[in-house]
Amino acid sequence: MIAKITKGRRAAGAIRYDFGPGRHEEHENPRLVAGNVPGTTDQLAHLIDTHTARRADLTRPIWRCALRTAPEDRILSDTDWGKIAERYVTRMGYGNCPWVAIRHGEEHIHLTVSRVEWTGWLVRDAFDYHRSWPVVRDIERAYRLVNAEERSDRIAPQVTRPERMAGERRGAVVPEREELRSRIRAARDVTRGQGQVAFQHALDTMGVLWRANVASTGQMNGYSFTLAEWRDLEGMQIWVPASKVAKDLRWGELRSALAARHTE
Repeated sequence: MIAKITKGRRAAGAIRYDFGPGRHEEHENPRLVAGNVPGTTDQLAHLIDTHTARRADLTRPIWRCALRTAPEDRILSDTDWGKIAERYVTRMGYGNCPWVAIRHGEEHIHLTVSRVEWTGWLVRDAFDYHRSWPVVRDIERAYRLVNAEERSDRIAPQVTRPERMAGERRGAVVPEREELRSRIRAARDVTRGQGQVAFQHALDTMGVLWRANVASTGQMNGYSFTLAEWRDLEGMQIWVPASKVAKDLRWGELRSALAARHTE
């Protein structure tokens, strides 16, 4: 399980997003699975924000966390997610604060929490990224989930369950992002020190579609990649920046690897 923590000013925008259709209509049946704030969508947000406004000195009083299971994990029920949310929020020290957990997909939930307790006391968020680690590991053991720390590839972004399922619907044996990663790295490795033209020819040979990204200054600042068959439901080509394929394919690293070697 991965816990992605962010901070914000108000709960309203976050909760409206969670209950909305998503940026690409990807949210399915948004619903509340846990929390201690009653009401409709607007009422939830209003109550949390009104309560939090008691501490006007805070710049980022809203604590957000997305808890996401691995693609290999089983699909959890709303009841399980509710218990996980309760466990996580309590262990992180926010149990006496206004909070809600919203689910709009099979593999993750979003937590929206005020750092201001019902009593008005402020909960400190120092080192919360580090404090979250043992809590998540404990949840993984309790629910027999994949240990995300062991399987995490910090260089290569993980393929989400919806992305994996979409690839399967398109008939992809391997998710397109993983296939791209493999082919691009192979092209880079066989053309190290030979320059961009050789690299681009290798991409063509390996069936990788590419386009150079150029900044407003006119300088190239990276690539975007795709596969011919990687298209969305409307048939539009799906292009992915190199950094979203893998961090070691970002322009700085790639440019250094491809830089032509000069001999005396």
